[in-house]
Amino acid sequence: MTKKQIKKDLDDVKDVEDVKDIEDKKLQISKLSKEIEELKNGWRRTQADFENYRHRTESQKAAMVELAKADFMTKLTPVLDNFRRAFSHTPDDDFAKGIKHIEKQLEDILNSEGLVRIKADTGTKFDPNLHEAISCEANNKIVADHIIAEVESGWMFGDKVLKPVKVRVSKGK
Repeated sequence: MTKKQIKKDLDDVKDVEDVKDIEDKKLQISKLSKEIEELKNGWRRTQADFENYRHRTESQKAAMVELAKADFMTKLTPVLDNFRRAFSHTPDDDFAKGIKHIEKQLEDILNSEGLVRIKADTGTKFDPNLHEAISCEANNKIVADHIIAEVESGWMFGDKVLKPVKVRVSKGK
């Protein structure tokens, strides 16, 4: 074996080792790339989960605020009913007019927050979702299952009935 041949054989061995190193590095790069992709996907899922959590807690918070408002409104509706009852027994003087303005101001504030008085006009059809019948009476003028008179106000908050209107209902003739 000559020196040239030995040198060539050594170069070939180095080339084979280089190829092995390159293959090992490619394999490491491939493994690291997969790991990076898995980590990115995990990060994206975590980010999406956090966004969903944030939206869910915001909507739960809003629902709790609405529930608290509805509870508060429910406590105030008897005050409005008592104003109406009181006005049916008071003279029509300046003092009573002033108190009526206060009652109107209170109702306007509650209306701006979403509290709405349920209408129960005489002659309208009885709706068990909105009305509570406290009596059913014979009536020649008003057809059966229609309202004769409102006895006590009813209130809604948003699309929820807080208190149904208490009414007298006609049985007809």
